Amino acid sequence: MRILGGKAKGVPLKVPASARPSPVRLRKALFDYLRLRYPGKGRFLDLYAGSGAVGLEAASEGWQATLVEKDPEAVRLLKENARRTGLPVRIVPLPVEVFLPEARAKGERYTVAFMAPPYPLDLVAAFQALLESGLVEEGGLYILQHPKDLRLPLGERRAYGENALTFVEV
Repeated sequence: MRILGGKAKGVPLKVPASARPSPVRLRKALFDYLRLRYPGKGRFLDLYAGSGAVGLEAASEGWQATLVEKDPEAVRLLKENARRTGLPVRIVPLPVEVFLPEARAKGERYTVAFMAPPYPLDLVAAFQALLESGLVEEGGLYILQHPKDLRLPLGERRAYGENALTFVEV
């Protein structure tokens, strides 16, 4: 697992046992799309950050990235990966269900909120909680990574191998 582009391109990442890193093809497609859509970048939220592959990729590309992860081993490796890449990221060691209402209460806003929950979770309910948080600013995107077989009744869906991304624009 490596950073694909930007300032930290090629830097290897350590992956915690609890993580299911986003596949290279999916990350490449995601950031190719975001690069075109948001040339000025913005604030990027990575929920269920795991190894930090997506959030650190965002930071490498020039986004202000916040990575949220509750697993202590993953948080330790996130901090190590951030040090190794030299990227300025904010790591929040909280469960997503705690972070969302706290961030909303503080008035935090993001250009892109990316969520890749563990697949055993109720992905639709987790994504609905993110949508209801109101954390994404006007013109921004909510993005859910999920198994390709899951079809949500909203947004734009793009499949990459066994995974898919659903994009919901604000």
